[in-house]
Formats: sequence, structure tokens, C-alpha cells
Amino acid sequence: MDFDDLFQEDFTLMDGDFENQVEFFTEVATILERKGYVKPSFCEAIIEREKVFPTGLEMSGIVIAIPHTDTVHVRRPFVFVNQLRRPLEFIQMGTTDKVIEVEIVFVLGICDPASQVPLLATIMERFTQEKFIKELRNKQSKEELAAFLKIQFGRMSE
Repeated sequence: MDFDDLFQEDFTLMDGDFENQVEFFTEVATILERKGYVKPSFCEAIIEREKVFPTGLEMSGIVIAIPHTDTVHVRRPFVFVNQLRRPLEFIQMGTTDKVIEVEIVFVLGICDPASQVPLLATIMERFTQEKFIKELRNKQSKEELAAFLKIQFGRMSE
């Protein structure tokens, strides 16, 4: 599948610095709502879903989170990427209390539930590749990072 159109410079941030998840999700939701990608209900919905279904993952040498919420809160599909300046605490997926220090967050905005599983699988598969992680960490600007992700998640990478 081709997911490159979900990645945009406007939704790719570097050096995010947040005190907690609520501050992080509030900033992301504000940007997305201003651009017309989510409904006003998105912020509260993603915060609440993360409490019930944690999305932190320790992958091959990198710690990520892939938060998302129900499609009813999303107007247009997107992946909002934030490479954090300092780690942000998330609970590890599949647990209720294991805190992990996340380095990069991929907030998913899905309109078609059928595309959610393939997108999650593709993201998780990329994060098992050392070369992908090394290149990701070497990106110095949001423009470089967005371009890299478009290539990695487009048809060319299959």
C-alpha cells in the first residue's frame, strides 16, 4: 500500500519539548484542527484512548509511540510525526503500568478503518530495520524528515 500522501511537512516536527502527554496531544490537535484535519473532539478522544490503550513501543534500538483514535474524530487522513527533543513518557503497549521514554511519536489520523492495520504494520516493520532508524535519526530538518518518510512509506519502498 502507498501511504506517502499521509506524510506532510506541516505535520512533521523536530525538537518537540513537552512536559506531558496532555500538552503534547493538545499542541498536535490544535495544529490539526486549524488545518481542518480533525474535529474539535479529537484532542480529548486521543488523550482518553491513550489512557485505555497505550501505544508506546520499544523497537530495535528506538522507542516510539503510535497514538490514534476512532475515525469519527478525523476529517482527513494524516500521520503527524514529532521527533522529540527530550523523551516523553508513554505506557508500553500491552501493559497498564510499564513507563517507557518515547523518542518519536507517529500520531495516526485514519478515516478508513480498513487502512489502519496495514499502516500500523508498515510503520512497525520499518522500525525493525536498523538502516531506517539510523537514517531517521540523521535527519536535521523537518523538510528532510518529511521527504524521507514520504519515500519510506510510498510505493517506491515496497
